[in-house]
Amino acid sequence: MKNSVIGIKIFISKRFIFAKSSVKSINIITSISIAGLVIGVTVICVVLSVLNGFRGIVTGLFLTIDSNVQLIAKEGQTIEVTEQMLNTLRSLPEVASAERFIEGKVLMAAKEKSSVVVMKAIEQSAIKQLAGYMDIRRRFGDYDLAIGGGVANRLGAMYQNEIVIISAKMIDEGLEALQNPLMKARPDLPVMRVENFFRTHRVYDDVYVLATLNAGKRVFDYAENEVTGIDIRPKKDIFGKPLSDEALQAAVEKWLKENGLENSFQLVRLEDKFGDLFRVMKMEKWGSFAALMLIIIVASLSLIGSLTMTAIEKRRDLYFLRCIGLTAKDVQHIFLIEGALIGVIGVVSGLALGYLIAFLQQQYGLVKLPYGNAFIVKAYPVVIEAWDFVWTAVLAFFITLLASLYPAQRAAKLSEKLALNRE
Repeated sequence: MKNSVIGIKIFISKRFIFAKSSVKSINIITSISIAGLVIGVTVICVVLSVLNGFRGIVTGLFLTIDSNVQLIAKEGQTIEVTEQMLNTLRSLPEVASAERFIEGKVLMAAKEKSSVVVMKAIEQSAIKQLAGYMDIRRRFGDYDLAIGGGVANRLGAMYQNEIVIISAKMIDEGLEALQNPLMKARPDLPVMRVENFFRTHRVYDDVYVLATLNAGKRVFDYAENEVTGIDIRPKKDIFGKPLSDEALQAAVEKWLKENGLENSFQLVRLEDKFGDLFRVMKMEKWGSFAALMLIIIVASLSLIGSLTMTAIEKRRDLYFLRCIGLTAKDVQHIFLIEGALIGVIGVVSGLALGYLIAFLQQQYGLVKLPYGNAFIVKAYPVVIEAWDFVWTAVLAFFITLLASLYPAQRAAKLSEKLALNRE
């Protein structure tokens, strides 16, 4: 009995939506409401996907120099990493690579200029990560440097120029040698050659220089197994997407506990290292989401008008519904269901259209960036995330239901009034 009543309510709601109205403006306003929902949901899904794409590009640029997760010292500047420890870390199912690195500030002195930069010394296998950003076909040995474009401009450094690298420890040793020339020998300053240039993100281009791990040990005077940390990158899932940083972090944290290293090593994610930048990108994304929700709200306002006019125009139908035994509550449910059906039509259509546009842009790059030749990508980048679509659908549908409450209550009161007049 209850199911049949619900079925009747849904049937009547469909009739109210799709049946021709004597007042044509009602059908027009209903169509505008649906169109507004479709446009709003579509725009939100596409914009969020594009913002995801830009965020992915920025993250990808960071991941050429840094990694998703790093292990560094909990106290002090260095950690001791043996080959056995490194191999057990690499054997984790979630880990694609684990590479040692040495990182620290140094003074670079060219012929006429000098500058303080960050030197990151990496393993040969990690250099392949930079294949798209520097010419690794050139020599990259233990006396060679790859420098960021911003650093090169600041120093006026050219290909095969010789650069003197001075670490803080060398400066201290040099000052001691000046104070006690008979007791302390002057340190030998490493001279290296510029062999490669790279351009990724200004965070790196303006401050970073790259060298091999052996060069880093020589510059910073580190022992054989002494490094600054370990760069860890995730494996890909069955769909070819890298595992989430959270999954990789959980696996590495478990490995640290199993090996009793949780008190010696500290785990740092890329988002922790550049927290401010990633927070700004998140705020930009969800700020855009909130602003674009205004389209859904405007469409819902027209829905209020449409349902209210339907209730007034369908007074005779409401009267007959009360005659056959439906209560004011049933009438309210009918108009709520009508609003929900309009919401479902608009939201589902918007999701489908939004996904189609985002997918075509992702695959074919239909909409090009202005001055695209000056950027890394020529078309607007797109990354489709399911949860963006889910939250858009849930919130849009909730707003539609909320907008249906007032006209549904008006229809219930009107039917009540008609029933009293009949009596």
